Amino acid sequence: MLLNIILALSTVSLSVAKPAANFNASTSTLTSLGCDAACQRAFSEGRKQDIEMFGTDFDFDFYATARNFSSSKPGDLLKFRPLNGSSLNVIYGLAAYQYQYTSVSLNGTVVPATGFIAIPYTSARRDGKYPVIAYAHGSIGIFAGCPPSSTSKLYDYDTWSILARNGYAIVAPDYAGLGNNYIEHEYSSFPAHANDLYYGMVAARKVFKNTFTDNWASVGHSQGGGAVWKLSESPLIKSGAAAGNYIGTVAVAPGSKLYDLILLTAETIFPKSNYNTYYITYIFLWLSTALRRAIPSADMSVFSQRLLQRAQIADITQSCNDGALALGLGLSPEEIITSTAALRNSTDFSKWQQMNAPAMGSKAEQPLLIVQGLADTTILPQITTNAFNDTCGFGNEAHLNLYPGIDHGDLLTASSPDWLRFLRERFEGKSTSGECKTAVSGPFDAAHMAVLNQSSLILDL
Repeated sequence: MLLNIILALSTVSLSVAKPAANFNASTSTLTSLGCDAACQRAFSEGRKQDIEMFGTDFDFDFYATARNFSSSKPGDLLKFRPLNGSSLNVIYGLAAYQYQYTSVSLNGTVVPATGFIAIPYTSARRDGKYPVIAYAHGSIGIFAGCPPSSTSKLYDYDTWSILARNGYAIVAPDYAGLGNNYIEHEYSSFPAHANDLYYGMVAARKVFKNTFTDNWASVGHSQGGGAVWKLSESPLIKSGAAAGNYIGTVAVAPGSKLYDLILLTAETIFPKSNYNTYYITYIFLWLSTALRRAIPSADMSVFSQRLLQRAQIADITQSCNDGALALGLGLSPEEIITSTAALRNSTDFSKWQQMNAPAMGSKAEQPLLIVQGLADTTILPQITTNAFNDTCGFGNEAHLNLYPGIDHGDLLTASSPDWLRFLRERFEGKSTSGECKTAVSGPFDAAHMAVLNQSSLILDL
């Protein structure tokens, strides 16, 4: 039966290999847009890393909008194909598949989305079914040529593989606008990402019937942390049964109230001499584009002309992660925003947060575990703590686990014993306290533990 589905839904690309992202730009173009020699060197190094991740042989045929999309409804399966395990750099024994399905954008438009499904070698359950997780990835880029499902590692940076090693099947959307270009990616518009997670699970169950448990949960990191937090508040979870029975959420270093985050950065980080060691300073470039895409009429004068020029370079070159963020290297605070006062008075950014952020008053039906490193330079801990307090104030059950000395990228592994236990207990049907609780974990040996300085990923370019 599965083979018949594969044959019916798969597409075979015979086109000449070519990239969909991470293009080069001439020295004159870069110079005319305010990218000096140091900027050009950093951009070149970042671009090399992106090409290493995404390659130069994007499969335009598979990611093109399916012919039957126009007659589809949210949750419909549009395309499906297995991936060649020998071409992947993932954990052994894992089988992975790409798929395209129908989702819903921020404004309610029906859109195509893509992603991958990963299933471990065997299930530990007696019935043979796999407990299944909707996994929401962290930032990888904002352009169509930057989907996790196109990379050999399926954008695993010790993230979803932790789940697979523990017997969970993975359903991982790229998010609409990454992979398929029907719409531009609505970066950090969390209700849209929540739709992708929900309808991605619905579509995955259609191709893998009787493979997954009815119970499912979600785990997300960074951008994905905000996505799963918003999913936990979604009306789809409360009223829709097509995806199964939703039992809990793990939000790791979650993007939550991003306007509050960048305002706090401007007020407390930009005045520091070492402001450029905070990874959040490089995310402003993406957020300028995210605001414009969500609110086309937004007043962009809060951003400096130099930052907007660097964002234009990213657009021209369709740069994914490292290339785009490298364009922020060397910018002073005054070259990022025009002033803190202008940012504080930005009604459009405030509106965007009201449209998208979790913990704004919605009710979550299931327990939420929030995991935050106290040395995080991307998602400042104060923002996560404030959002946790807000969601608790609205009557939701949330648990906040804090990890001293841990930054953004190393949090998933450092905290994994705790969030894996949380998931295991949800699937075992164990009850929770029903109350909000905070816990602080300590390292076994802080002086000798391996750590990741997130900003070094940019500063070392």
